[in-house]
This record gives sequence, structure tokens and C-alpha cells, in this order.
Amino acid sequence: MNEFESLKRIGVEPQRCYYIPFAVSDKPKLKYGIVDRTSSSRFFSLDGVWKIKQHDCISSVKLDESLEKTIPVPSCVQMHGYDQIQYINVRYPFPFNPPFVPKNNPCWHYRRDFVLSKNQQEKYYLNFEGVDSAFYLYVNGKKIGYSQISHATSEFDVTDSLVDGQNVIDVVVLKWCASSYLEDQDKFRFSGIFRSVYILTRPNKHLTDYFIKTTLVDNVGKLTFENGSQVDVAVRIGKLSATIKAGKKAQLTINNVKKWTAETPNLYNLIITSNGEKIIEQVGFRQVSIDKKVFKINDKPIKLKGVNRHDFNCKTGATVSLSDVYKDLKLMKSLSVNAVRTAHYPNRPEFYLLCDRLGVYVMDEADVECHGAYKISGKRNLQDWINFANDLSFEQGIFDRHVALVERDKNRPSVIIWSLGNESSYGKAWLKGTKYIKKRDDTRPVHYEGIQKAESKYYYSKLFDMISMMYPSIETIKEKVLNNPKETRPLVLCEYTHAMGNSCGDIRDYWEVIYSNEQCMGGFVWEWADHAVKAKKGFLYGGDFGEKEHDGNFCCDGLLTADRKIKSTALEMKAVYEGKLCSTEKDIEIPSTNGAKSKVEIVADEATGKLHSIKADGVEVLKTPLSINILRYIDNDRKYVDDIVNLYRLPECEQRVYSCVKTQNGYEFEGGMEVNSLAPALRFKLGYQVEANALKISFKYDIADYVAYMPRVGLEFAIDQKFKDFSFIGFGPKESYIDKKTYCEYGHYQTDAYKNFDLNYVRPQESGSHYACRYLEVKNLFSVTASLPFSCSVTPFTSRQIFQTKHNFELPKNHFVNVCIDLSMCGIGSASCGAKLMDKYKTAKTLENVFTLKF
Repeated sequence: MNEFESLKRIGVEPQRCYYIPFAVSDKPKLKYGIVDRTSSSRFFSLDGVWKIKQHDCISSVKLDESLEKTIPVPSCVQMHGYDQIQYINVRYPFPFNPPFVPKNNPCWHYRRDFVLSKNQQEKYYLNFEGVDSAFYLYVNGKKIGYSQISHATSEFDVTDSLVDGQNVIDVVVLKWCASSYLEDQDKFRFSGIFRSVYILTRPNKHLTDYFIKTTLVDNVGKLTFENGSQVDVAVRIGKLSATIKAGKKAQLTINNVKKWTAETPNLYNLIITSNGEKIIEQVGFRQVSIDKKVFKINDKPIKLKGVNRHDFNCKTGATVSLSDVYKDLKLMKSLSVNAVRTAHYPNRPEFYLLCDRLGVYVMDEADVECHGAYKISGKRNLQDWINFANDLSFEQGIFDRHVALVERDKNRPSVIIWSLGNESSYGKAWLKGTKYIKKRDDTRPVHYEGIQKAESKYYYSKLFDMISMMYPSIETIKEKVLNNPKETRPLVLCEYTHAMGNSCGDIRDYWEVIYSNEQCMGGFVWEWADHAVKAKKGFLYGGDFGEKEHDGNFCCDGLLTADRKIKSTALEMKAVYEGKLCSTEKDIEIPSTNGAKSKVEIVADEATGKLHSIKADGVEVLKTPLSINILRYIDNDRKYVDDIVNLYRLPECEQRVYSCVKTQNGYEFEGGMEVNSLAPALRFKLGYQVEANALKISFKYDIADYVAYMPRVGLEFAIDQKFKDFSFIGFGPKESYIDKKTYCEYGHYQTDAYKNFDLNYVRPQESGSHYACRYLEVKNLFSVTASLPFSCSVTPFTSRQIFQTKHNFELPKNHFVNVCIDLSMCGIGSASCGAKLMDKYKTAKTLENVFTLKF
């Protein structure tokens, strides 16, 4: 069997905590508030330009072959013209036949030359912080080893293979290996040396590993330093110091200690020295506990106001810079986020240092996801998933990932929870790793949502310190946890409110429950930012690269755009995370609506009830007929799209009249929205009445019983684009909906059609509506008031154009602006992956309103 058909790591050093040694004489510098590792004389970076050659399979690779092309390291090969960019969610991108992978398994031969002044009194360790998916390492023609686990550090002792002077490293990276069955995360699938590479120069006898633990009693902090090395070390924190023998531990006590929390990220410098080296650790005194269903930090209950975050950059893929990470964390803090789940693998090491410094709680997750095992029979089969989790041939691979997670990040105060992985069920193959974590670290609780899809015997196991759910309804939370006397653990929503497109309409409802119940410890929004690849024409998603298997725009599911523009979903989250749970209507005086014109004339189509002409003092107002609108597109309607398109056939429905009465100054219609073979999806009564310079529109509708989900019911028409400016009295200033208005305030706002529409949704979405409006004025054209509050929008595109367009850069350039006046519209929710929209937020089954348009 080939190494890549096993889960072994060969020639790799044991996992250890992350640190960068400095020479005692070095003067470390800071970058973004953390120690800049490049200022260490013992740190030799190999990032930069490497040579590369692609092969269809590893059998064609020759170690001495010529490599003509170059590539930056770190980077993802697919972002440099190799292989194929692919986004896929659950499914494996190769045949399911573990531990085997396809014979035609693309690989990349990397090479880097460098000059080293070798000191015979020191040792040299070559570190790879991330390679997807597996790789062979050669130094000066000698095979050093083989490693896998894409998001773990692989460290090799290369002392005996390096020479004084010119050296050459060859690395052969495989696209797939046996580990790929354990790395089936929902993301773009990238390959290559995607994180940094460097050499550490160490004394022959040196510190290797240590574990820092802190406990608190009132205002007294106790630091326990466990020396996991074969050498003695000295530690100093402030004026306190101690020498710790090899394999021993010591405790230091600080009175009136400044505690570490996300709000007060107080850090102390701990200097560790041994044999001419020094290591600078930043220690945070904090204590994590669970007390009678309540999750606490420093003995105080907290709520995790979290997001799930992938490492992703729209231009560089899975390769993210320190600047990228810092900007993300600063944005999170500005949006009142206090916690991150590292979905679904450990991040680059400095991420945690920045979380320590800036104050962000971390649920640190192992590099394990086997979601595709759920669908290997062509459909969802829970037993297949359970069987995979019970397959002991994967035990070592899962165990190694749990060890890699804990050992690297165990000294970070920001890490408050260990997560075993994601969406992989649970079984015998997981027990060894779980028990290892529980024994190795008694200072942090263990999380794993996968027990929701496992054999029932694991559900109430003491192996898991909290109960976790993804996208439960409020009713499910109450039934399975809050009202369940058997459930004595705190609840965390590791994923909730799916932020795909125009979304997060349900976040307030979740937090009404979370804030009001001490057993609820918080949740993590899915997810932080869109995954989309920046191209010249715009952002691309699954299926845009010619890949056979893909999951479309399901990767565009972030609070922020791929280039980190803030969406309204993020603002709604921010308001709720800051404790705001409602925004109420106010009594605002409606401006005088006498109008400027003296005469209005209308012409209606007596077969459809559509207004084809509205003239104000002889000048035509309409660019498209005023008609009934029942269409919208948001990603959160995707669960209903099949019914909308194929069952109710709403996009095909035509407005038809059954009876028409022509009055002296108008029309009265009865009709329906119809399509062949089906009963009317909606029946309506529509009246138009001209009164001097005003047009009264009375509109009553009834939705058919068979239509369980009607996106909206309203009126739509287009006007000349010169009338782009408008004002409204309603929830604003940004878009608002029945369930998404917490971040808004009720007021009188002015904007224009182009500013009002959010073009940042990668797939165009219903956008720019304003809920509970009592007044709309299109400047210099008309005003609208009504008997009941209404929703309205003025945007550059029609509802049908938005419904039919796949990318924002494909939207047409219209010579008009579009007006929507809605009697009722479904809420936004988060049903693209989350719970179904609550009934209270659905379009009213029947409603009547009377609108007055004054010109």
C-alpha cells in the first residue's frame, strides 16, 4: 500500500505547542500587537518563489526533473492556473472507496534552493504550517518523510540532511490522499503549500514543549507551567521567576491579577529561557467552567456572540495573510462579535495570538469532517454515516487530528472550547481522540455537534460537556433542551441563522430565547464571509469553473462579502449582539401630500387589470405597466423554489380578469393570477379611481389554499430613471423586512434607487425594501399613502430580472427605475440552510389595502 493510501505520518516530529524561539540577544519586534516571528534570528523563512511542475499522478514524478515554472509559497495551485477550481459542499469530489483515491491524482513537484550557514552545534527543524492534502519531503535528494493533515503543522528534523552552503528542498504535494476522507469540509477545494514554510535553528538540547494553565480564586491568579521537555527551563513573569526541571511543573501566584476576557484582554509577558534561547509567551489569566447548566468565564455567565469563520481570501483562496486575519478580527470586534468557531479546522497559529491580544473567544475545531459519508448511497443515509464513524481503520487519523488540535493551541487563553470536528456522526473511531483530549486538558470543555446524528448511546455521554445544535427551530430548542429534564448541559448553537444572500431575519428570535435562559450559552452565525473567487468580470462561485460536481452559490453565505464589505445581515446581527431586540414604529408626521399636478388620466387593460398608462397633466408616468407582483428571489427561498417554480408555477402566472366594471373615473376588476392546469394561485379585487390629481388603488387578495408559500403580494411598475430620488417614512435607512428590522430605526429617510439596492449580493437578491411604511415620495413625480402600513422599494431592477439573474455583474442596465409597493411580503429568515420561516413572518393569506398616489 502507498503511504497516501494510509493515515500515517512518517518522519514527523511529535506535535507540540506553537512558539518561535529567539536568541537571548534578539530584540523582538511587534506586528499587529503580537510578537513578529520574523524578528527572530532563529527563524529562517522559506516563503517566496518556488519552482513547480504539475503531474497527472505521482508515478510520473522524477526527483531530478527540471522545473521550469514558478509559484509563490504560500499559495493555492488552483489560483495560479493549475488543476481546477471547485466548490463542493457535502459530497466527496472523488469515488467513495476508502482508503483509495483516484489513480489519476494530480500532484505538484515543488523545489526551493537556499543558502545556509550551518552551525554544527545546532539542530534544524523544517516546518510546514499547512499543505493540502499530503506531501513527500526531500532535502538534498534524501527522502525525509511523508505527512498529511492539511491544517496541522508538520515539523521535520533535517539537521543531518542540510549542508553548509547551497541546499535544495523538493516537495511533492498530492491533491488527494486517504486523509481526504476526513477533510470533506464545505469550502472551495484548494491544493498546495498554502501556509508558511520555515526553518527553526535550535540548540542541540532545547526546550520542546510546555503547557501553561491558569486558575483564579477571587483576584488571585495561579499559573502552572508544565515542562514537557528534556531540559530545565527558567520562567519569569513580572518579578516572579522559577526554574522548572525537565518533565516537572511549577506554580506562580499573582495577587490582584488582571483577568483576561474578550472585553478586557489583559495579557502578561511570560519569558521562558533555556540553553541560549528565549520564548515570549503572552499569558491570559482566565478560567472556564460549567456550573449547573451555565457556561462561565472567570465564574461569570457569558453569552458567546459568535461567527463561524473559514480561512478565505477572494484572490488567494485558502491562503490568508496576517493582515487578512487581523482585519477580520477587527471587523468582528466592530460588529460586537466576541467569539469565533474555527470552521472546520485549526487556523494559522498567529490567528490565536491575535485573538488573545484583541479579545476574542475561540471554539477551536479539529480538522475532521466526513459529511460525504452521509450520501454515499446516492441519498442521505444515516446508517452509512454511523458505519463510517465506527470504522476503526480511521481511528488513528481522527486521533492524530485531535492531538494536533490540542497540542498546538493549548497555551492560548483565547481558546476556551475544544471542538472534535464537524458533521461526521460519532462512533468507535472517535473514542480514542475524545478521551485523549479529556485527559490531556481539564481546563476546557469539549464540544461536538455530531452526536445529533449518531447512535443514541452517545447522546448523554459525559464525553461531551455541552449540547450543540445546528439550525434548530425555536420549538426544537425548547423541546430537546430547555424543557428536557434529562438535559443538564449548557446549549450552544454551533451554527444558526444561515447568512446566505439577504438573510438573518430570524436572529432576533433566537436571541430572545438565548438572553432569557441561562442554559443557553450563545451561538455562531454561519458564516463570517462569502466564499467567491474574484475575476475580472466579478465574483464567481460553484459551477463557474466548468467543474462537474459543485454546489452553486451555496458558498456565498456570509455576513460580509468575499472582499469584506458589510451586508445588512451583519448590521442586524450587530444590533442583536448589542442587546437590542426590537425596533418600534413611531408617530412621524406625514408631509403634506396635495400634489403638484392638476389632472391624472389612466388607461387599463380590461383583460388583465394592468394599468398601461398613467398621465399626469398629459405626461406619461409609466415605463412598464402597473401590475400585480408575486415574485422575488432570495437565497433563503431556495427550500421553496421547487414548489414556487414547479408546483405553484408562480413565475408563469399571468394576471387575468374575470369581470370588469368601468366607472366614470376608473375601473373595478376581479381576477386571478393564473397558469394553465392549475386553479388561480391568487384571486384579487383591484380598483382604480381617479380623483383630480390623485389615483386611489384598492387591492384585496386571497391566496389559494394549495399555495403554502407565496413570497409576496404587491404592485410593481417602472418609471423614468431620472426619478431615482425618493424618500419614505418607515424602517430604515437600510433595507428592512417584517423579521429584519432590529438594526433599523423608524424614521423619515431620503435616498435614491441606486444607493437603495445592494449590488454586493453575489447572486442578486430582493433588496432595498422598507417595512411598515406610511409614506413614499418619488421626488418630483408622486407620493404614496395608504390605509395600512406597506412595504416599498425603488431600485434599478425588476423583480423578474432579479429572479432570473445568476450573478450581480449580469444584471441589465435599465433605462428606468422600478417601484414595488407591497401589501405583504414573507420575512427573510435564514431557511437556505436554517429552520423554515416562522408562520408569523409569512405573507398574509388575505389582505386589503387602499393606496393613494398623488402626482
